[in-house]
Amino acid sequence: MEYLVSNFTTVKKIYIDKVPAYVITPKTDEKKYKTIIFYHGWSSCAKNQIFRASIFANYGYQVILPEAQYHGERGSLDYDDLDITKRYLLEVIMHNIEEFPSIFEYVVKELNADKKNIIVAGHSMGAMTAGGLFTFKKSLKAGLIFNGCMDWKVLVNELIKDEDEISYERMRINDFMLQMNPMIHLEDIKDRALLLFNGENDDVVNPIPQENFYKKAVCEYENKEIICFEKFEKTYHQLTTQMIEEAIIFLKEKVEVID
Repeated sequence: MEYLVSNFTTVKKIYIDKVPAYVITPKTDEKKYKTIIFYHGWSSCAKNQIFRASIFANYGYQVILPEAQYHGERGSLDYDDLDITKRYLLEVIMHNIEEFPSIFEYVVKELNADKKNIIVAGHSMGAMTAGGLFTFKKSLKAGLIFNGCMDWKVLVNELIKDEDEISYERMRINDFMLQMNPMIHLEDIKDRALLLFNGENDDVVNPIPQENFYKKAVCEYENKEIICFEKFEKTYHQLTTQMIEEAIIFLKEKVEVID
């Protein structure tokens, strides 16, 4: 990790209860930090997000990178096995959501996060986690959703497609996801800063359901400048430099001006 050492940020490994995480902090004299809690995607890990997090940190944001269940030092799966994905993906998202309250409390009490300036973000599976957290934690200042899907009914249906039999545990998790579906809780999202970026050619997470979500959600907003959807041309299932750049512009121009 030495190659990620910067003159402008610090990188620290921590544990929040039993959750491994990395903290990337700008070297500034702040009493309280604007903070992004960023969730990684399926088959990735927290450590692999440090460089991306360092970009945000160089623009003044402390970034927290929690490790998801069955990822990194918390274990591994055969991520390329479709049956494994169907069995575990939603479980991991649900587990991320269940762990969030203790993470939020920790970053405020122990990492000097500004409670009024906490943003949730993520890519792919992490984007779905972030979307759910943003919906129901109204004190979060913004959500940055990269290659995600905010219509969880579409997500559940895709994962149970062609299944002859579903276990009780999976049915329970599916019910949780359907009840928490951001698409049916737009009243909790409206007029809050939300960025939705997808790759136009993404063949892992179809961008169309996210576009449909945006079209429905934006109708609820009085200030339509603080909700942004974009499909990036010639872009697959990846978080690109251009996406990060435009996300930082969104934060600086649309989010930081919000009281």
